[in-house]
Amino acid sequence: MKSRYDVFLAVLVFTLLLFGTVMILSTSAVFAELHYSDSFFFFKNRLLHLTIGSLALIAGAAIDYHRWEKLILGLMVLMLVLLVGVLIPEIGHEVKGGRRWLRLLGFSFQPAELLKIVLIFYVASYLQRKQEVMTSFFRGLTPNFIVLGIYLFLVLLQPDFGTVVLISLTVLLMVYIGGARSLHIFGSLLACSVIAGFLIVSQTYRIRRLLAFLNPWEDPLDSGFQIIQSFIALGSGGWFGRGFWDGRQKLFFLPDAHTDFIFAILGEELGFFGVCLLVLLFALFIWRGYMIAWNAQDAFGKYLAFGITTSISLQIILNLFVVTGMLPTKGLPLPFISAGGTSLVTTLFMTGILLNVSSSTGQKNVSVNGLSP
Repeated sequence: MKSRYDVFLAVLVFTLLLFGTVMILSTSAVFAELHYSDSFFFFKNRLLHLTIGSLALIAGAAIDYHRWEKLILGLMVLMLVLLVGVLIPEIGHEVKGGRRWLRLLGFSFQPAELLKIVLIFYVASYLQRKQEVMTSFFRGLTPNFIVLGIYLFLVLLQPDFGTVVLISLTVLLMVYIGGARSLHIFGSLLACSVIAGFLIVSQTYRIRRLLAFLNPWEDPLDSGFQIIQSFIALGSGGWFGRGFWDGRQKLFFLPDAHTDFIFAILGEELGFFGVCLLVLLFALFIWRGYMIAWNAQDAFGKYLAFGITTSISLQIILNLFVVTGMLPTKGLPLPFISAGGTSLVTTLFMTGILLNVSSSTGQKNVSVNGLSP
């Protein structure tokens, strides 16, 4: 039986996209004029990626989500090829020391962004098929972790530590909802923390980021510069902000003002009330996503909607925590808001999948850990 798409979710997404588009115009105009002699450079890119992302959203909403399950093996192989290809100097495109981009037909995109949704498809399908063995660590969790480890190792080589953290947390939460024991999840999380600690101390720039997080004022002109400028932007916004377009930190003080740290400029220009409005919109989006997971007609739909909502939610939380100084700096854009073409298109495609799941109401009420209607 078919019902209407979740209109409330669609309206939320449209509002967030409008919010982000306006802020990108404000935060990037001066930077774009200086570097590209076109103050609308990033705004035009935003409109282009919005168009592509809207088509991706429509495709995700229109195609029955069960069909994607049949394509998982092919998508996994394709991702393996893309992640290996991006590491090849003649193919991969390097920006700011990271080899994370591929160029195709004049467009650049990040395979690691696409990996998020492909792994969510894979884990959702696996949990549906292997429900009876999920309480076993070696029969249930280990195969998932082996596959996950192969792909995340390739992402680490780019390097893209933030995406690795995001995907790992998403998968752990998915397998917990899928029936894994709390002890196994806790042990896996502890092991991941040890690995993360090793990865941090193995790279000088990660150690500097950690030290800057602990005390940014110890090196205010270098490693602590970005987060201090973020604090200044947020603090100077007051209750109602300086006003749209009147922010000062975007004038070459705060790096990545239109990408990872756009939330800080939003706080400066729109103030505490603007920040609260955006957080409220995000909270409503998260609530609707989990309600869709709760009401999905089958186990695959429940796991899929849960994984998508969790991935987007964690990225929102991690970005806000970084910008407000609650986590060390990581290169994760703010969903729907930040500039970043691949991230926007992928997020809109995942939103389309959510809308597709929401359009199916079922005769099947499947019991899933924590997601039983």
